[in-house]
Amino acid sequence: YPPDASHDWIQDAMGDETHPIPTQRGFDKFYGTLGGGGSYFQPPSLVRDEEVIREVMPEGFYYTDAINDEACRMIESTSKEGDDPFFLYVAHCAPHWPLHAPKDDIDQYRGKYMQGWDKLRRDRLAKLIEQRLIPSIWPCSPRDEHAPLWNKEHVPNQEWEDARMACYAAQISIMDRGIGRIIDTLHRTGLYDNTAIFFLSDNGGCAEYLKENGEEGNWPEFYGGLTRNREKITVGNRPELQPGGEETFMSYDLPWANASNAPFRLFKSWVHEGGIATPFVVHWPALDKQRNAKDSQICHTPWVLMDLVATCCEIGGADVSADKLEGESFLSILQGHSVERSKPIFWEHQGNCAVRDGKYKLVYRRCEVVQPQLGWELYDMELDRTELNNIAEQNHMKVEQMKQLWKHWATCCGVKPWPLHPIPEGERDWSNLPWHW
Repeated sequence: YPPDASHDWIQDAMGDETHPIPTQRGFDKFYGTLGGGGSYFQPPSLVRDEEVIREVMPEGFYYTDAINDEACRMIESTSKEGDDPFFLYVAHCAPHWPLHAPKDDIDQYRGKYMQGWDKLRRDRLAKLIEQRLIPSIWPCSPRDEHAPLWNKEHVPNQEWEDARMACYAAQISIMDRGIGRIIDTLHRTGLYDNTAIFFLSDNGGCAEYLKENGEEGNWPEFYGGLTRNREKITVGNRPELQPGGEETFMSYDLPWANASNAPFRLFKSWVHEGGIATPFVVHWPALDKQRNAKDSQICHTPWVLMDLVATCCEIGGADVSADKLEGESFLSILQGHSVERSKPIFWEHQGNCAVRDGKYKLVYRRCEVVQPQLGWELYDMELDRTELNNIAEQNHMKVEQMKQLWKHWATCCGVKPWPLHPIPEGERDWSNLPWHW
């Protein structure tokens, strides 16, 4: 499988032993950025294969379009090289901050979010239930405590808030159109029917605020500098500026992230469902024809990203023993069988910890605004996936059993205590307070 990659690749250094770039990790071709986030009009650390692209991007350049166009070129090139199978990894930066999109795309969504995040959350929950993607017995989590009630008193800049969410929607629409071009390219090259397509997001909605508003010495200022026309980039969420242009650098903020994550709680960085749950779509026409599948199916059993590796190995006939892989293959589900993951799933991110074992999930939220005595929370995910009814007090033995599972996994993986370094006196653990960033 000749592997190609067109995407955002988060790392801090280029090509040394501890920070290998994609072409040093098995990919034959690469186009994308090595850093996390950055301008969509002049992306920093943009690389083709192993060469840094230093020139100023032309008028009309947009990073999401460039990623998808490059993916199409890779498919067309591969299709001319014979019948060998290929693996293509297209990892979009969108819709990660900053809120950057062409004005025409943003204008299509202006006004659609004047209803506010409260109604948007209710509407999205109703649609998910109507489409039978979630059961009606899961109530929507309350509006996050850091999100204000949507009214003129608490949200005086409603048109600006509408513009932020319109820009976010535009970023996703542009990505969607580009994925359509990839599908068209697969059709045109005759590769569509026997290509397994996987689509997912890497985490839940992001509550990061970018509060500094251009204050020098704070980390968002790393994303400052000048536009292609030598204008100063203003970093931060400033209501007097309209989002979208390359001279701005904004996020869509906690309340809209709370709407994105409906009906779940919390956000990216946490390991409650709002941080880790992502829809996952698989499409493989040849397999559907083989098993005479006329309708799509919905699988509600939990799987984890590393299971993709095991699944792709089985699809490709790679001779990899199960003990060398952390993941489990879900190919049987694609073949129409009912299968559940046999081993528990574990998480740790910046001190936030969780383990999912069958229908139970044990989760720990590390945050200074939460009372430490709350400790680990236990949820029955079949009845309460929105994590509103903590049953830890009634199930001490189950809590202890799952805690031990998590501790064993953490030891095997070398998980370090958080914070990694002592927090100086007078400082705070900002990692778990993104709404203050």
